[in-house]
Amino acid sequence: MEKRTTPTEGLEIRSLVGDLHIESRDTGAAGRTIVGYAAKFECWSEPIMGWFRERIALGAFDGCDMQDVIMCFNHRDDAILARTTSGTLRLEVDDVGLRFAFEAPHTTVGNDMLELVRRGDVSKCSFRFGVKEDVWQYADARNGLDLDERTILRFLHVVDVSLVTFPAYPATEASVRHLEERKQEWLRKQTMQPSRFIPENERRLRFCDFLRIVNRG
Repeated sequence: MEKRTTPTEGLEIRSLVGDLHIESRDTGAAGRTIVGYAAKFECWSEPIMGWFRERIALGAFDGCDMQDVIMCFNHRDDAILARTTSGTLRLEVDDVGLRFAFEAPHTTVGNDMLELVRRGDVSKCSFRFGVKEDVWQYADARNGLDLDERTILRFLHVVDVSLVTFPAYPATEASVRHLEERKQEWLRKQTMQPSRFIPENERRLRFCDFLRIVNRG
């Protein structure tokens, strides 16, 4: 198992499907407030890039910098919908995960997002973040894992929360390469370390030597 407490290189993006909805007004009519979860605790992801899955530990957002986070469309800063610094984006960490809420602005992109979410054409959201601390369990013959497993223990910061068309990972390519390099480094260290396990025949020889020493005494 490998644990890192220093920030990993680059930013990463993770997506969540089916957590968007529009809050209704007290009158029962549909409002303009879009709410959802950008992340959920203790839920294993689908395989990422085909070789690992991950989960977010409860408390991972403790101490995370979320002072200036934007809500946008497809992670485009020219398609902004709300922002924490202006008070138009509300972020809340509860027992489920990172919850967001914002009122769709009366702009072209705001009106478009409101209609697309209402119709169900846009039903996915994601967030862009940096990691402060994580721990890995790499798959091998001893633990029987099919995929490497990563648990995010602490986030460093959240850059944006986004409504997305497709939950893809194109912006994480450089960061995933860094994660792969970390695994290769870990594997190299394992091969350089002397084995902690003594073969059965060697244990027998050592025991016989011990008996000879005792008998001589």
